[in-house]
Amino acid sequence: MDILLNVVTSSPGAKYAALVLSYMAVVRYFRYKRINAALKKYPDPTIPLRNFEVAKEVAAIVDEFDFPYMNIVSLEFALYKTYAIPTISKILAATKQFENNVLKRADDTSLMLLELTEPYARNLRRCMLEGKEDPNEILNDEKRYEISMTKLNFLHGRYNIKQEDFLYTLGLFIEEPPSFIAQFEWRPLTELEKNAIFAIWAHHGKRMGIKNIPETKEDFKAWCDEYERQNSVYAPTNAKIAGVTTDLLLSLAPKFMHPFGRHAVSALLTPRLRAAFKVAPPPLGVTTLIRATLKARALFVRYFMLPRRLPHVRTGVRANSEGKYVPAHNKYEPVYPNGYKVEDLGPEKFIGKCPFPTHLVPSQEPATPLYVLD
Repeated sequence: MDILLNVVTSSPGAKYAALVLSYMAVVRYFRYKRINAALKKYPDPTIPLRNFEVAKEVAAIVDEFDFPYMNIVSLEFALYKTYAIPTISKILAATKQFENNVLKRADDTSLMLLELTEPYARNLRRCMLEGKEDPNEILNDEKRYEISMTKLNFLHGRYNIKQEDFLYTLGLFIEEPPSFIAQFEWRPLTELEKNAIFAIWAHHGKRMGIKNIPETKEDFKAWCDEYERQNSVYAPTNAKIAGVTTDLLLSLAPKFMHPFGRHAVSALLTPRLRAAFKVAPPPLGVTTLIRATLKARALFVRYFMLPRRLPHVRTGVRANSEGKYVPAHNKYEPVYPNGYKVEDLGPEKFIGKCPFPTHLVPSQEPATPLYVLD
């Protein structure tokens, strides 16, 4: 031990190495502290399936603390996969929303879904910053949820969408985050977290009136895999919607990188999806490069990036002076730089036409006081 100590104190290189290793150990400890606390608090991983408040608490670890980036990417990919189903892509193409303003369409979809999934995290963020809960804002969060749910149901009701297509989309929202996180993040999800994701989206699906939701996530995955096998086939509208969406994604990169960007997108697709979109396989080595880069990012996050202290939410935690919610950040060019009203999200032609109840009744009792996982 004395010899080792002498080497560390006498060699600058060893000293720096010891500092780096110490930092890595500290980061790893704090990275796992939140999920370890949750596992200790809820030793039975099936609790989220029976207690929706627990499901919201645990899902926030995935969505807003540990994996906010990959969670959003996986949900975007889930929507991308639905474009390989002709009965879905034909309806999307007929609306002309992708053709006329894909940026607004993408942002509206994102914000409406986040209005469903972020209420718990918004409340938690306010509580952590202000030191107490605001009962009025908790009720307002529930009202925002109800408005978004009502608007989603109204918009979907304008089109003849198959129940199976609704069910498939819902299943992908449950299936893709654990899959992406297992492949490309700094740790896989626990059963506790997977059950929380299932409980959350099954709840949203029931509120949307989706029928025949499987009772378990395993049954849901099996159903989705079979539905995809039978229905994910090529159609011109598949390629059209996927192409416009890919163009939006590539708008984040300089134009000289777009050809490689298309190969990168292809590298993340399965052979069945490539066939459904008529996308060529990537050149040899691109898939390995993309996956290696994502895994390198995961290792860097695991050992060198301290965890978030506050939940990472996009929807505004409070309305501005105009009664609008300004997104905390934007992936693409801002669509709502001055904020949005939840009831106005979606195609402009439907603004003011959705029959919201005069007095929106929250779907649940007001949230119980938050337990912050240290």
